[in-house]
Amino acid sequence: MSTLETAPELADGGYWYVVEAVPDPDIGGQTPGNIPGKGWCAWYGEIDGVMYAAVRCPEPVTGVNTAPAAVSAVLAAAGYSERPRGRIGGS
Repeated sequence: MSTLETAPELADGGYWYVVEAVPDPDIGGQTPGNIPGKGWCAWYGEIDGVMYAAVRCPEPVTGVNTAPAAVSAVLAAAGYSERPRGRIGGS
């Protein structure tokens, strides 16, 4: 696989988004603030003291950051050198 900046979208037809993470009052931990419940899964990384989520979604979500550099920055902060391939209910 290529580097984070040049990695192609996965064959599952999903989309990458970056949102600020917020505390989840129901189960604890963090949740993607602007798109809870719409993603297959999320990876969390802290940048400049702010927790963000890189989220993989099955459909487009309007008004949410899709910049590849933002996705790459969050995934790198989470410790990934490549885009993860996993998702809830699939691989």
